[in-house]
Amino acid sequence: MRVVRPSGRCGFTLVELLVVISIIAVLIGILLPAVQRVREAANRTRCANNLHQIGLAMHNYEAANETLPPSRIHGEGPSWAWLILPNLEQDNLYRQWDFARNQLNEIAAETLQAAVPQYFCPSRRPVSGEPVKAFFQPTNCLATDGVRGAPGDYAACIGSVGIDEPTPLPGGAKVYPDGAFQREPGLPLAALTDGLSNTLLVGEKHIPQGHLRDYPWDCSVFDGHQWVCHTRAAGPDFPIATDNKADVWSFGSSHPGICQFLFADGSVHRLKSNMNPVTLGLLANRQDGQVIGEY
Repeated sequence: MRVVRPSGRCGFTLVELLVVISIIAVLIGILLPAVQRVREAANRTRCANNLHQIGLAMHNYEAANETLPPSRIHGEGPSWAWLILPNLEQDNLYRQWDFARNQLNEIAAETLQAAVPQYFCPSRRPVSGEPVKAFFQPTNCLATDGVRGAPGDYAACIGSVGIDEPTPLPGGAKVYPDGAFQREPGLPLAALTDGLSNTLLVGEKHIPQGHLRDYPWDCSVFDGHQWVCHTRAAGPDFPIATDNKADVWSFGSSHPGICQFLFADGSVHRLKSNMNPVTLGLLANRQDGQVIGEY
């Protein structure tokens, strides 16, 4: 009986394997940027939704208290980010603060380290209660160590001059904050005389690359004692950061080419990172009375 042997091949040659691998590499090279673009688009939408929810909470606070929340409460009080917690469905967390004492250094660590999802941009980092790093404060502070609370990726806009309370100048004059937020007491929406659609409320804050959870760029969003932690200014002296490594205190984003802002009318807009800083300053100022051009 004659045995019939198969004449076909059972595998690939080395050249054929290399060709297949090359084709797969090319396909991955084509598809990966598309996947990254889709992921970034989703993150950008989630970030905008965070700002929408913060805006709704701000308006609900104003309706109940007849003012926007202050940027912070004097002394060792909390920041705006704590004051609007009940309007973000965080009532149980909000009640952990003893407003009769207003002592940041007496609040339980696990309370200040609570991670509020609306305060984290998914393009920058996941929601996490990991506390910020310790930092030394001047000896005239009531708390000599920095508050080890949770960070956040959004900051209240305190205007174009970089202060949230009247500040003396040489000669006895004072410079006053010009944004929608100032230290206690807060401002009513009616004080935003340039119009709600022309005034910035909250935006994404710049954090230099490699400095997550580092003072003064990324300290606790609840730390009312350190106003640099949860506020930013915007204007000629404080343009939107375009370099993710820049050592500047300003607004800035992890989204390429844009920075998202909540306006006082509750709308969220994507502003170009390289926009004219003069126009940015007009948007940050609640009462300059100037006509704002295209942006």
